[in-house]
Amino acid sequence: MYDEIFISDLKEVTEASEPIDYLVIGSGTAGVTAALALAEAGNHVVMLEAGPFILPGHVGSTPFRSRGDIVPQIHERAVYHPSWITHEDHDALGDRVPEGNNNAWSLVGGRTVFWGGCTPRFQSWDFDDWPIDLADLEPWYLKAEQRMHVSGGPLQDHPAFFRSPGQDRLIDKLNQAGIAARRAALGVDTQEVRNGHISRGFDSSVARLLRSGHLALHRSGPGITLVSEAEALRLQTKGRRVTGVEALDRRDGSRHTVPANHVILAGGAVQSTRLALASGLDDPSGLIGHHVNDHLFVQGVIKLDKPVEEGPLYIFLEPTPEQPYHVQIQGPFKETWYSPYHATVWLDPDPDGHYVLFYVFGIATMEKENRVALRPAGDGPAMHDYVVVYDRSEQDLAVLEAMRAIMPRVAKTLGGSVVKDQINPPGASLHEVGGLRMSADPASGVTDPVGRFWAYDNLAAADASIWPSQGTANSYLTITAMALRLGEALAAGKTRPGDGVP
Repeated sequence: MYDEIFISDLKEVTEASEPIDYLVIGSGTAGVTAALALAEAGNHVVMLEAGPFILPGHVGSTPFRSRGDIVPQIHERAVYHPSWITHEDHDALGDRVPEGNNNAWSLVGGRTVFWGGCTPRFQSWDFDDWPIDLADLEPWYLKAEQRMHVSGGPLQDHPAFFRSPGQDRLIDKLNQAGIAARRAALGVDTQEVRNGHISRGFDSSVARLLRSGHLALHRSGPGITLVSEAEALRLQTKGRRVTGVEALDRRDGSRHTVPANHVILAGGAVQSTRLALASGLDDPSGLIGHHVNDHLFVQGVIKLDKPVEEGPLYIFLEPTPEQPYHVQIQGPFKETWYSPYHATVWLDPDPDGHYVLFYVFGIATMEKENRVALRPAGDGPAMHDYVVVYDRSEQDLAVLEAMRAIMPRVAKTLGGSVVKDQINPPGASLHEVGGLRMSADPASGVTDPVGRFWAYDNLAAADASIWPSQGTANSYLTITAMALRLGEALAAGKTRPGDGVP
């Protein structure tokens, strides 16, 4: 049904007589956010998504959000398994890289169909090695929060999702113990249902696109034309311009070249980087594919001495420059662990439960040689033909131990103890950054501070591939704000630093 109503045909798009103003590759929050900004300015945008159209919104906003027999099947229809391996293993194995040891998903909406909901902003010090600062991004943070209906953040008419007295008492105890804590900001609409407003639930790029009124079913003119199961294989270039994108129609195996006046990479940090490498783009800086990273990630379970009174809770422990990590605490639950399919398990707390989950995300060092490396073309999709070559630094290992070490103190303050924890491997947090590093000048980066490629006049990246480093916060909100900033700059005809975009 979705194909018949919302999805356009790749061949028809390729053969359309009207030129495509912007071709966006990827339909997650980066792609949809940038595309909507461009469509709102009267542009014709075509969006290519390699995966199928499965859900029109976040799985947590569906009636089967807690169905353990259904949600895993949705994941399995879209999941693939990339490999993150050490430099030593990469050198030893060569082309014999084992099949994936991590998870990624390809579908309309991307990870926005499954993401966990936490939406804090970066802190001011998170921008220390960026060519922009927090003040530069502030206007787009606010716009992104408004579009996403973020609750528990700066929007006064969007109160926190969890507002229980029991949670607030625990937050007070943590702050009195010198552990900075607050209610979590979440990408969930908490506006009152009245006067025609029905809660939009979780933010999801696909739901945002469908609500916008800019999905162009007529396949031409202003608006967004969505093409699913269309895998971008290679960017075609001539001099300083990208002339088109070679794409595979996964439905019938045919290949087509989609011409466009401008191209925006928005497939996520690793996929956008992989496509740039596979396209053999001109790279004066020598940095395409390098400085790839992911959050350091520790997770575990605290057993409380007694259930949370007047729960539930979703508590956010603040990072500091000295402690470059944040903590999310969710619960209570009766179970001692969780299914990886349920990123939003906190929607179903148990008032009689004694267990709370914690997730600790920290900043890893940005090492140049941590990179995306192409693999020989296989029998499967071209977007799977890569490996992330990655080693943790000594500083990373020290921060990971500090992330673990703080949790017994947190648990004691909450009235419990840590019963299980684990340090997750690289790539497990799904907060990848880097590969198309931005910079203030062409010699030290691939893209400019807005996301436009230094070496090409009509190519840009809207996702976290351009980030020089990973902040302490989850990526989703900052990706959305940066993509909106890029989209508005392109819509206004701004093409280079110094043209009015901070």
